[in-house]
Amino acid sequence: MKASSTERAARARAKLPARSPRRRKGRTAVLLAGAAAVAGMAIVRAARSAPPNPNGWFTVTVETDPARLTGPDRPDELARIAERHEIRIRPAPGGRGSEIAVREADGETRDRVRKLKQLLETGEVLLVDRQPEGHRTALGRVGTPAFRHLTRKGAR
Repeated sequence: MKASSTERAARARAKLPARSPRRRKGRTAVLLAGAAAVAGMAIVRAARSAPPNPNGWFTVTVETDPARLTGPDRPDELARIAERHEIRIRPAPGGRGSEIAVREADGETRDRVRKLKQLLETGEVLLVDRQPEGHRTALGRVGTPAFRHLTRKGAR
């Protein structure tokens, strides 16, 4: 005698568990990956919020003679930075030019020091043309404010 389709379905359900071990492993892997991602983001955030240099100096090496950076002939931008911050200029190790160190520099001051470095080494400040944005995805719309918030503080 043949079993009806309902009986066959009942037997099939009885033989297989409601949730297979393979499905549980996949779900566990996803949960572990999510936890690792959250932990990684927390570590990156903590590292970025830490001061860049414990003694408070932001230092840039410039390929120029230290005498060019001191005295009345020093660049105007360096003089403007020196009005608000303590600056230290000394020869760079290994004869690689000069070191410009600025004490307790915020993001804007760091950007100004980097631009000064470009001006001294290349003769101009290099600018990047903005790309057209086009259509933003949902992830792009969510990520843009966070990216702007991180870059507002200045690179570390």
